[in-house]
Order: sequence, then C-alpha cells, then structure tokens
Amino acid sequence: MSFKIDRSKAINSMLYIIESLNDIGIPSDIHKLMKLMYFADKDHLVKYGFPITGDTYIKLPYGPVPSFSNFVLKNENDDFKDIFTRSGYTISSEQKADLDDLSESEIESLTFSIDNFGHYTFDELTKISHGYAYESSDWDISYEKIAEEGGADNDMKAFIKEQILNDHISFS
Repeated sequence: MSFKIDRSKAINSMLYIIESLNDIGIPSDIHKLMKLMYFADKDHLVKYGFPITGDTYIKLPYGPVPSFSNFVLKNENDDFKDIFTRSGYTISSEQKADLDDLSESEIESLTFSIDNFGHYTFDELTKISHGYAYESSDWDISYEKIAEEGGADNDMKAFIKEQILNDHISFS
C-alpha cells in the first residue's frame, strides 16, 4: 500500500519547479523535473511523515520516476494535456503554480530540492537517485524505503506506515 496521489499537488509541484528553475536560468527537462520531484517528496516525507504528491515512484533505468507526473508530461493524461509543453526533453508551461494548493512545508521541500539539486547534470542526478530505495526495489519504490534512505528514524517510519493506512480509510 502507498499514499493516495494528490494530482493537484503533483501538477502544482511541477509548475513550481519549472518556474523556479526558469528564474535561475536553468531549463527544465523531464529527467531533472522527475528527480527534483523525488528529492522534494523524500525531504517532506522524512521531515513531516508524508510526501507532497503521494505519486507512485517506479524504478526506471535513470532513477525513480513519479508515474502520474510522468504520464502528464508525456501527454498521456487527457485531463492535463494543455498544461505543459514539450520540445524534445525540455518542459515548459505558460501556467503558474497555484501556491494556495501547496503548504508552506511543501514549498520549503520543493525549494530545498531545487536549491540542492537543480544545478546537477543528468549523470549526477542519475547517480544520486540510485540509492537504497531504488536499488532494493523491483518496480514500485515504497515510501518506507524512501524514508529509510532519507534517514528517517524508527518512530518516523512507524508514523509514515500509520499515515499510509490512514490515507486509505474512508468514512463515507
């Protein structure tokens, strides 16, 4: 079991990263965007017990990839087809992130990811994203493994498991 995807947070996280990279003169490409999403989700998970997006990370040759976000960027999701523009591997958008949809802590983790990894090359991002969570997974990369890789202590790991269970309880 994993967290439920928050599609709106995933879209706004990608928009925030694209805007922020553009502001510092770095073009957004699919690989960089996917890795910055991963590092932001991992940072937020370890600090607060839940990720920003809840996207399912899958193991692909160049590192973890958030599956929903990847489908959106490849224009394989009709609901979000007009948000992002692709030119080769470069991603852009005329739309701005809805910062009301992202909490202060989520923006903090996104900014952390951009500031710490935004300048990395393709090869550097590939190398650093191939950590414990990636190497010990077959296909889906569990949030428990991501938390462990991020240095979460046992109390936080137990809290994360509880959050995942609570995320799937509905009171309808």
